[in-house]
Amino acid sequence: MNKVLLTFLTFLPISYSFAQNCTPNPAYQDSTGVFPMPYEPDLSPEGGISECAVIGENYDFSFTVGVGDSITINQNGFEITLELEKITINSVSGLPVGVNVVYEPSNAVFPASSIGCAKLTGIPTMANPPGEYDLNISATISFTSPLIPDRDVNFPDPQFAPGKYTLVLLANAGEMCTAVSTKEQLANKVKMSIQPNPTQGLFNVGVTAEVSGEFNLYLVDIIGQVVQSNVVKLQQGGNSVEIDGSMLNNGLYYLVLENELGRVTQKMIIQH
Repeated sequence: MNKVLLTFLTFLPISYSFAQNCTPNPAYQDSTGVFPMPYEPDLSPEGGISECAVIGENYDFSFTVGVGDSITINQNGFEITLELEKITINSVSGLPVGVNVVYEPSNAVFPASSIGCAKLTGIPTMANPPGEYDLNISATISFTSPLIPDRDVNFPDPQFAPGKYTLVLLANAGEMCTAVSTKEQLANKVKMSIQPNPTQGLFNVGVTAEVSGEFNLYLVDIIGQVVQSNVVKLQQGGNSVEIDGSMLNNGLYYLVLENELGRVTQKMIIQH
């Protein structure tokens, strides 16, 4: 069993009831780790929490957890394989108020050679500011040998579980959802600039892209409503797109470039 076993610790919060609402995916019965895995741009670029939450609306996102019979750790530069007894979740921080977790087993103890699951669920309250919520977990690893003491761990941890699980919380359902994993994928491939900024109306969008194809280009106001949208074709290298915002009211806007890899956002000001 490899180090990915401990990736499941990066999202499981404290114990809640209603475990019957959380069912593991049997497709991962013989797998080790958590699915989806944490987002890490090189190791698991498709991982992470792919669905955004919305303030005041019900949210559900499920993980499947596979736990093997052993774990390999690095001890003073040497890799050692140890037989597992169980892994216990102690505490969690970082979830928005109103979002909890139901999981199976219901006691937050994952024995060796088992499959389980965890589901983020609840209604984020108005007490939460919109934004990105990174989960931080405390857990204990127990081994079968009485000579090996329990090991307390905290995650994220670059040795055991590289990457992160980030829950993106939106102010309202009208906003476009781009989870951290996909957003960072596109941000690594596309750079965007606006000239002039502030603008009286007409402005130029400069895009340097490592990928080509059709993109959606949105203007979004400060409450998350799309006020203008275009479909643009970009080539690899430098691109230039002219936008007319002369009919829009003065104020702060967000220019959003989006495709299947995610989105890139720039602030801009219209000042007639």
